[in-house]
Amino acid sequence: MASDKLALLYKLESEKEENLKVNYVQAQQHLSANQQKLKGLNDFRLEYTQQLHLKAQNGLQTSGFNQYQAFIKKIEEAIKQQASTVMTAQQVVEQRKKIWLAQQVKAKAIEMLMNKRALEKQARVNKAEQVMLDEFATNQFMRRKAS
Repeated sequence: MASDKLALLYKLESEKEENLKVNYVQAQQHLSANQQKLKGLNDFRLEYTQQLHLKAQNGLQTSGFNQYQAFIKKIEEAIKQQASTVMTAQQVVEQRKKIWLAQQVKAKAIEMLMNKRALEKQARVNKAEQVMLDEFATNQFMRRKAS
C-alpha cells in the first residue's frame, strides 16, 4: 500500500518536473528569439549608419542628415528596450531553470526512496526464503539421521 502511494507521488512529481522542463525550454526559446531581434536591430543600426556615412561623403543636406540622425536615435531607443527585454528573459530562464532543477532533485529523491524500499522488500523476501530453505534442509537432515 505504501509503495503504491510512493509510486503515485513519484508519478505526480515526475509529471510536474516534465512540465517545469517544458516551461524552461519555452523560456530559452523566448530568450533566443529576443536575442535575435536585438541582433537584428543592432545590424539594422549599423547598416543605416553606414548608409549615412556614404551619403555624407557624397554630400548630404542638413535636413537629410538630421532625419538620418533622428531615425538612428529611434533605432537606438528600440535597441535599449529590446536589451531590457533580453535581460528580463534571461532572468526568467535562470529562474525557471532553478525551479526545474529543484523539482528534478525532489523527483529523484522519491525515486531513490522507492528503490530503497524495493531493495528492503527483496531482502526480506530473500531472508524468508533462506529461513524456509534452512528449515527444509534441517528437517531433511533430521529425517535422514532418524532413519
